[in-house]
Amino acid sequence: MLKELPVPFPFEKGLRVIVDTDCNCECDDQYAVAHFLMTPKLDIKGIIAAHYGEVNSEQDSYDEIVKVTELMGLKGEVNILHGAPEALADEHTPIENEGARFIIEEAMKDDPRPLFVCHQGAVTNIACAYLMEPKIADRLTVIWIGGGAYPHGGREFNQNNDLNAARILFKSKLKLWQVPMNVYTTMRFSFAEILTRIYPCGEIGRYLYENTMVKGKKIMNGIRAIVSERARQSKAEDGSGSPGFMQMDTTDVDVFCNAESWSLGDSPCVGLLHNPSIGKWHMASAPCDLLPDGSYDLSRPGSRQIRIYDEIDARFILDDMCAKFKYYFGD
Repeated sequence: MLKELPVPFPFEKGLRVIVDTDCNCECDDQYAVAHFLMTPKLDIKGIIAAHYGEVNSEQDSYDEIVKVTELMGLKGEVNILHGAPEALADEHTPIENEGARFIIEEAMKDDPRPLFVCHQGAVTNIACAYLMEPKIADRLTVIWIGGGAYPHGGREFNQNNDLNAARILFKSKLKLWQVPMNVYTTMRFSFAEILTRIYPCGEIGRYLYENTMVKGKKIMNGIRAIVSERARQSKAEDGSGSPGFMQMDTTDVDVFCNAESWSLGDSPCVGLLHNPSIGKWHMASAPCDLLPDGSYDLSRPGSRQIRIYDEIDARFILDDMCAKFKYYFGD
């Protein structure tokens, strides 16, 4: 159990939250999970493991959630659930899983506090829950870290790990706050800050720093290979040499992949629950469909409205997280 605050946060003013995370995919989910659990306003009802397109990835995410909670001294105190092991085969057939069933169960409870389901990866589990029980649409809000920049969209990791689930979400009646890639990638956190502000904070701080430095390097090497190959293919096809991936040329890729920072792209979920106004947003018609490459089909304007974030106050979110690490785990 985390230590108590000098003045407890009023229970009746809190929010119910279900976190859905591909926690072992890279390095940012773990920070967000810890931040969720350190935020008194949030009553974390459960954390659901999400797949990320690889064999056994859902189980790997589950195991990573367990590790993070144990390093925080919360072994056995957090409700951790299994999600769907893979992407949906179509837009009509849900994959039965305990995470989706739990979303339905929590949504249908008679509790006056708002319920938010925060997705930090593919939206498979909320899509399954909606297909299984459409009535949840009136009883919760989805925050999703995913999708490409508007108006075009395009390939984006979380979205493309389950395009059918993303199609279901956009076409559903679920209230949606979307934080697209051009916004969540602004959550830059330098290695120096991780070393000086996170590393000193107990076992969880040391793990987050070491995991970021080791796994982050592997991920950057993978990105370098992908971008270089796409640049080669583009040049072969049209002679332009444009990679068409994050609009990078060779020099950009070298600088990006050797950066002394990481993007904590999942943390806007926590920040928006802290205060929805810490980012600028607009209401717009949801895409009426997604093309096979993940591009938005906006050919039928006037479909249901969703909230799309255009900017986020990254520094507020990161400073809040660091302050909580220091309070709960600092010397």
